[in-house]
Amino acid sequence: MTPGLLGGVSLVAALILSVLGLVLSSLAFVLRDGRYLEAAKRLSALSLLAAVLSFGALEWAILTDDFSVSYVANHSSANNPLWVKLVTPWAALEGSILLWAMLQTAYTWLVSLRAGHSLDIWRAPVALGTLFAVQVFFFAVMVFVAHPFDAVPNPPPDGRGTNPLLQNHWMMAVHPVLMYLGFVGLSVPFAYAVAAMVARRYQSWIFETRWWTLVAWGFLTAAIFTGKWWSYEILGWGGYWAWDPVENASIIPWLLATAFLHTAQVQERKGLFKGWNFAFITLAFAATVFGTFLTRSGVIQSVHAFASGPVGAWFLLFLLAVMAGGLGLLARVSSEIREAGEVRWKSREGALLAGALFFGTFAFVVVLGTLWPLVVEIASGAKVSVGAPFFNQVSIPLGIFMLLLMGVGPVLPWRNSSAQVLRNLTAMLIALGAGTLLGFVLGLSLGVSLAIGLFAYNLTAIWLMVAQGVGERARALGISPAQALMELATSHKRRFGSHIVHFGVALAALTIAFSQTYRFTEQKTLQVGETWQTRGVEVRLLSIGAREESNRFAAVAPIEVRSTGREGWGSDGRYETRLNFYPQMGSPLATPVVKYSLYNDYYFVLMQFDQENGQWATLKIIVTPMVWWLWVAGLIIVLGTVYILWPSGARVSSRQLSPTAGD
Repeated sequence: MTPGLLGGVSLVAALILSVLGLVLSSLAFVLRDGRYLEAAKRLSALSLLAAVLSFGALEWAILTDDFSVSYVANHSSANNPLWVKLVTPWAALEGSILLWAMLQTAYTWLVSLRAGHSLDIWRAPVALGTLFAVQVFFFAVMVFVAHPFDAVPNPPPDGRGTNPLLQNHWMMAVHPVLMYLGFVGLSVPFAYAVAAMVARRYQSWIFETRWWTLVAWGFLTAAIFTGKWWSYEILGWGGYWAWDPVENASIIPWLLATAFLHTAQVQERKGLFKGWNFAFITLAFAATVFGTFLTRSGVIQSVHAFASGPVGAWFLLFLLAVMAGGLGLLARVSSEIREAGEVRWKSREGALLAGALFFGTFAFVVVLGTLWPLVVEIASGAKVSVGAPFFNQVSIPLGIFMLLLMGVGPVLPWRNSSAQVLRNLTAMLIALGAGTLLGFVLGLSLGVSLAIGLFAYNLTAIWLMVAQGVGERARALGISPAQALMELATSHKRRFGSHIVHFGVALAALTIAFSQTYRFTEQKTLQVGETWQTRGVEVRLLSIGAREESNRFAAVAPIEVRSTGREGWGSDGRYETRLNFYPQMGSPLATPVVKYSLYNDYYFVLMQFDQENGQWATLKIIVTPMVWWLWVAGLIIVLGTVYILWPSGARVSSRQLSPTAGD
């Protein structure tokens, strides 16, 4: 059997199994017959197997340079290095949809393991049926519209090659997979929400849904930070976020999932915000489909839009179906989930709702800014752009508001305020003022000074929460503060994990303020052997050469860097800047050299060079403070998420968490 035949047959099998799974799940719900549910669970495992076989067949075809398979002929090359071949399946439209579908079957299978246990018999058929419906969509798209295994009648001796942007940095082996894990992961909370609304069980769904949402949110966070890192190291502009439409598409579901994670806490404890939670989860999953539509429809141009093709209309219809299904169900049950209690704004639930509304508003603004050029072009034919200046002007005040809320939320008690809260708020405001004043004393700008103040404000809030808890426990049990801290950290993973996440977010905000405000850029043409003194370093161009590699040609310009002042400390060394020329790309692709340090990043880019005699080269240097800490902040946020998700020895039941739990 050839890879193409195996892949095609497996795809059709996966589609048929998904349709059967949807039918059996529906029968299990309508007939209330557990035998149909058990059969559907088995089909989830079989559909996963079929999807894995199909994906494996694609890898097989790529690794063996089988150019009789259309995807391999169009998106691979015999000259590609092994690691590029391994990641080529998600380098273009059909393969990336196949990866998405395979991950979808994996999530469906994992949910099926809980069906009949934590996922009760009333909700399990609907949740599984919803996930099978999503599978049907993706496999149908591949079978009927974007088939990766179409046969090539006259196979070429070599393929057209893989997208150079994918080949140019190893991070692209990681970033897309993390993004798909996050996007696909949000289908599970959506399925739970649909099941809760259909089965009219409005409380118990929130506990597991929050867990699944946190899993997807963690992957999305990791994907966003690795995407930033990839942009920083590969695109040659020295930045990490440009409010590119596809970048925006990745952050919209993240913002909506974040909103849900905040209001879900209130429903767990107080039984409030059911409607908000259903809406946020529906919109978060819809945003993943919206992002996929933007990425793969070709309606926008972006360096991140690695794939386009005839699937835009399909994804648009699927987006409308998700929105209509989720929000239609919410409208149907809205009269049954009206809030029984009053929300006090000067309380924990008030702060959490305000935070969720902030994230929802931010997501709406990003959607509006992303789509506005498209709307104007459709309406009037005029071309307009909404770029970074608009998003920066909007996001800065929103970010300040978020950091203020992030600090005050955890120190507020549920329902009412107290004298201790006033003392905590006073200490936090003092930290805010002292940090801001420190920035002014150091001669920093207003924005950076305020960022320092907000960082101190949030650090103080976290310290107060931890210190008070540790002090109370140590006094009550007569143990040392260190022992009390260890016991609390291991028994209250959610609380301590959220502190870690909040610390990472505050650190990220601080690094963004520094790196955006004090970024320095300069460019100079140097003769071979000439030195260039700038910004605390001396740069000498050593030579200009060429290098032939298996999949590309490279122009290399080795340089020697020596620090001449405190500012350039840590940048000494010999580096090689280069321009890579790929056969399938008209213009060269820069590979900057980044010398990281705790204080400054030195970023060297080869812009041009003497192609005839190799006597000169134009170099650009970008000096940006604190970027290294942005990656540290991302790692801290992800580790905090993992800490929350890490299983505890003593599991806290839903009823312990919420006296109002239950349906």
